[in-house]
Amino acid sequence: MVAAAALAVGGGIALAVLVIGGGQPTQPGPRPAPGPHTTVPSPRVSVPRHNPPQSPPWGFVGRGWPDLCYGPVVTPGAREQQPVSDAQPCRPGSRRITGLTQISLTARAGADVDRLEAIWSTIEPLPPAEAAARGAPRFNWAPLVHRYRAMLHDGIRPIVVAYGAPEWARIPGWDRPGMCAGSACPFPPAPRSIPEWRAFVRGLMVHLPEMSALEVWNEPNYARFFAPHAEPALYARMLEGADQAGREAGFRRPILTGGPSPVPPAGGKMPPVQFLSRVYDIAGRRAFDGIGAHPYPVGPPWTARMTANLDQLRAVSERFDDGSTPLWITEVGIGGSRRAAGHFDVPLNRQGPVLARMYRATQRMDVRSFLVYTLYDSGVPTSRFATYGVLTPSLRPKPAYCYLAQRIGGKRGSPRAGP
Repeated sequence: MVAAAALAVGGGIALAVLVIGGGQPTQPGPRPAPGPHTTVPSPRVSVPRHNPPQSPPWGFVGRGWPDLCYGPVVTPGAREQQPVSDAQPCRPGSRRITGLTQISLTARAGADVDRLEAIWSTIEPLPPAEAAARGAPRFNWAPLVHRYRAMLHDGIRPIVVAYGAPEWARIPGWDRPGMCAGSACPFPPAPRSIPEWRAFVRGLMVHLPEMSALEVWNEPNYARFFAPHAEPALYARMLEGADQAGREAGFRRPILTGGPSPVPPAGGKMPPVQFLSRVYDIAGRRAFDGIGAHPYPVGPPWTARMTANLDQLRAVSERFDDGSTPLWITEVGIGGSRRAAGHFDVPLNRQGPVLARMYRATQRMDVRSFLVYTLYDSGVPTSRFATYGVLTPSLRPKPAYCYLAQRIGGKRGSPRAGP
């Protein structure tokens, strides 16, 4: 397991794609409404030969796959990695590791699906009328499409998660100082902005047509991601808007409910079962084709606790006579650290085997994806998820990276990784 400073990101991956438009469908057509016990089938995705056919596609969550700048740390306790936009240079003395390189690292481990974030506020920062008055494009799809095409080049069909309303589309006053813990809490659109939300989602469907599925928001039952508090009625309207966008665009991929943040309860969190039940009550089962899940286990037995979280969501769908709608795990994981001192991590040499057992357990359930959170450690010691990566903050492999590559990804050796 050596550092791969020369990890190739060939010309086929580094496609500079500039796609700017209004999200109008090129081949309009109706989105078929699933019947009482049917779902839109997920796309065929290859799995390693030693895995049985029912094995779900697997991959990683990468926090949006931004470019990372690595350099000397001046301030004690500061992170050695700094995410930057595509156009932002690294500081002198730093080395840049592109999002495309990170995506390639997931493919080297055998991943065939990754999660790709589509943040509305970065793609449509100006209201449509203001953009038109300035003569500016309404949407900027280029950075997102750049990573999407890199994933396709590497044999990965992403699950695209749409979230993060721009300031102009939010409910006035919801984003005032102190309303949300943290500086980057995603806010939902105001009810009056649902048509603009629908246009944004339609654009995603048109510009990223080969995605595995579209996930509507991230953890919408949690104020941290649906600020300032969970609103099942508003979220149900967003799901209905996404479903309508799919009909307008002739979208043939599954639309998923956003994976809910699991128990234990935290400030501003609605229990997943309660939230999903309200969504069924309001939007009904025809507004979506799959149920997103974030079944993080809280301590051992890790696999049993993960499946128990999945069973709770399945029980809700069965109660609404929708038991055939599949589950999609769009985040799950455990930490791996040398000391394993927390409630959410295990020793480094156990992280890979535990994740593999969790993955194998989904083969007995109707689960269509298994996304490991996350590709690399955050380097923020105060975070619960600081050690959830299978690479270190400097993108060097932890034992879990090699274990998953060999036991799930079908790789004979340990893939090279690192900046």
